[in-house]
Amino acid sequence: MSGKSVPAATVLSLSAIRVADLVKSTEFYTAGCGFEVEREFATAAFDAVILRAGPAGIELIAPRNEPQPPQLGNMFVKLVVNTPDVPGLLARACRYGGTEEKPVTVLPEFGGMTIAVLRDPDGYHIELVGRPSGSV
Repeated sequence: MSGKSVPAATVLSLSAIRVADLVKSTEFYTAGCGFEVEREFATAAFDAVILRAGPAGIELIAPRNEPQPPQLGNMFVKLVVNTPDVPGLLARACRYGGTEEKPVTVLPEFGGMTIAVLRDPDGYHIELVGRPSGSV
């Protein structure tokens, strides 16, 4: 550790995992574990549900074109970090050993949310998410 503090606005939002059956997994985490559905969404590559248990969250991701069920070793998808400064955090993380995988991108279809994706020094994906002012 360098002894430098992390800015207070950096918050680990949720972890994302790959699932074989999105409905079954959602039921397990909601009915079985007490999580609440925050939102559901889809992209061209996957369907997803974000669940919360207090401030802790998990994103369940069901890939559309991968018929094989998740296996140990390919189940972890990414960490998601909310930040008011996606470009700044991406640049800082890259200075400390990260590698940019997807540049800063504004997504109008998600209300103007800003995202970027990087890899940590071990190769794990981290998605940086900036929400427009006033949104949750």
